[in-house]
Amino acid sequence: MNQLYVVPFASLLSNESDGSFAYPYSSVQQALNHIERNITTTDRITINLYPTYYFIDETINFNRAHSHTRLTTMNLTDVSSFDNLVAHKHTYKKLSRATLSGGIAVTNWTPIGNNTYSAIVTDPTIYVNQLFMNDVRVMRTRVPTNQSDYLRYAASLNDSTQALYGFQYVPGQFDFKSLADVMVVVYHSWTESHHYIDHLNTENNTVVFTNPSNEPIGKYVAQGQRRFQIENVYEALVPNSFCFVNQSRTIYLMTDGSYDPNKQQMIAPAQQIVLTLSGNNTSHPIEDVIVDNIVIHHGAWNIRRNQKADAGAAEFLNAAALWISYARNIVVSDIEISHTGAYGLSISLGTTDINFMNSFINDTGAGGIMSGSWSFTQAPAVNIKILSNEVSYGGYEFPSGVGIVLNPSTHTVVADNVVHHQRYDGIAIYSQDGYGEAWSTNILIKGNYIHDVGLHILCDQGGIYTTGLQPGTIIHGNVIKNVFSYAMYMWGIYLDDGSSGITVSNNVIYNTGWAGIFQHYGANNTVINNVVARASLIQPPHAGDPLPDADIRIQQAENHTSWTFTRNIVYDTFQGSNHSAYKPDHSNVTAPFSNNVYYNPFGTRLLFGANEVSFSEWQASGQDNNSVIADPLFLGDVNQCDFFTISANSPAAKLGFMNITKPGKWTPGCDMNDIVEW
Repeated sequence: MNQLYVVPFASLLSNESDGSFAYPYSSVQQALNHIERNITTTDRITINLYPTYYFIDETINFNRAHSHTRLTTMNLTDVSSFDNLVAHKHTYKKLSRATLSGGIAVTNWTPIGNNTYSAIVTDPTIYVNQLFMNDVRVMRTRVPTNQSDYLRYAASLNDSTQALYGFQYVPGQFDFKSLADVMVVVYHSWTESHHYIDHLNTENNTVVFTNPSNEPIGKYVAQGQRRFQIENVYEALVPNSFCFVNQSRTIYLMTDGSYDPNKQQMIAPAQQIVLTLSGNNTSHPIEDVIVDNIVIHHGAWNIRRNQKADAGAAEFLNAAALWISYARNIVVSDIEISHTGAYGLSISLGTTDINFMNSFINDTGAGGIMSGSWSFTQAPAVNIKILSNEVSYGGYEFPSGVGIVLNPSTHTVVADNVVHHQRYDGIAIYSQDGYGEAWSTNILIKGNYIHDVGLHILCDQGGIYTTGLQPGTIIHGNVIKNVFSYAMYMWGIYLDDGSSGITVSNNVIYNTGWAGIFQHYGANNTVINNVVARASLIQPPHAGDPLPDADIRIQQAENHTSWTFTRNIVYDTFQGSNHSAYKPDHSNVTAPFSNNVYYNPFGTRLLFGANEVSFSEWQASGQDNNSVIADPLFLGDVNQCDFFTISANSPAAKLGFMNITKPGKWTPGCDMNDIVEW
């Protein structure tokens, strides 16, 4: 039997079940058990799910025995047949696709006044830190209650070890009835740390945490600006927010008065991983599995009270709603992953030939997709293809999560995706920092539309971010717009910490708080045929923040070629007397420039080099041979930020610039309003 059927109301059809159309199973686990017991061939087995919610009691695990399996929503003809058989006697809500939920339904809400309700969660293993009403995220209580505001601690602690575990607070900041269940989120630079409270020392106004940060709190004063917030406080209930008191197992929800939670679907995520595809090890992987046309919802997150919860890209999270490891020849397509506490998808250890396509990841606690393992010494992800997906609205719980992050990966393609409204990097490719062994090689980042990232929350970030030696990596044909941090360090393409051997070509980058392309340090990168426009436009967001840098910038000087910059267009729109087109931090940076076009339509004088000299002086130093300051003659409307094509008589065309393919999902407009509201 190559077709198995799962219908949650199977008991209305028959007292028997064998997975057939006539006698369907009532759960996915029953279908998996059937495959383990009965299937001995490599013929594909399809598990057909009736389109409704499947609230799972524990993670659904596809293991090696489930190779050659497809998991999908049944076709409309079969759906109609089952509907007719039961004559609508069941109470299961019919959906467009089968939805696997890692949550529990929260019912029996008791009104307690002031539009506030309470509900008891009887399962002692569930700690409620997320709540969804009709699949809309309900905000966990927060102090300050305004999502764009922060508390400021008074001072960091002098002892570097103690400073990992606390800070000196301003009197009154922790004056709440109970601190047992609160979480303190501290903002550093490119990370935020999450802490439980051990105790307060009221004699010197010090809060002491049970779990440490990665680096001393207050190390990055200019970036973090002593910001923190307190979550899960009962006294901070405001309309459309909730908190959870673990001792009484009670959820408290304040509505805005327009709805009764007893008449809505209220879901609290319980399972960190909803679905896994995982073999035993690299020698015994799960193989040849298709997952398509389903939805995965309500992944949980969990931080132990002694766990360090502070790292780049929120790498301390060890869960995702869909987890793939020790697997090869896997196709996941046309699915949705939404409303998660951590990442949406993890393509982890020992994975080869994994294809994730035409799917939608939305409303994630951290980032969208992780590929590879954070342990650089273990098997990288190989031959991964992440194609034509939308990854949106990430970082609700852990802002440092990344839209799409590649850890040690080889021969990986990330193409034609739309990544937007992420609170940190859009796409990141990690190798070893510095010039150690290359762990990520032959990566192609192509044709992605990355917009509205950073969202003014963290610092030190990019639309596309890289580290380390990456021979064969190509960043080509992407559009990056609206990259803004909280205070400083916000770049379009960010070549960090030894990024080397990378080709950056045919990208259009605009609306970046600082430089459109920035290299911290690295060797032998090639930057060719790109458009950098509208860079370094913003004024310092806060008093004391540094000024933006330039349109393009290299920070460190080394005894090798940092990059070769040729056949690019730099379209500067700063309105003033002078603006830096290229500004290295040191005059002895080795970076040849040639055949580029620079232009400012407002007549602003463009400056070049560490000493910020005029263009003629810059050329006299031997740089930018054949380059010009001239209108590049874009055919598109520059007031709509259409910087993809130039006229045939453009000075850039005469220097070899080639028109850039416009992504199909690109949207015109130069609006920089990228703020996300709850």
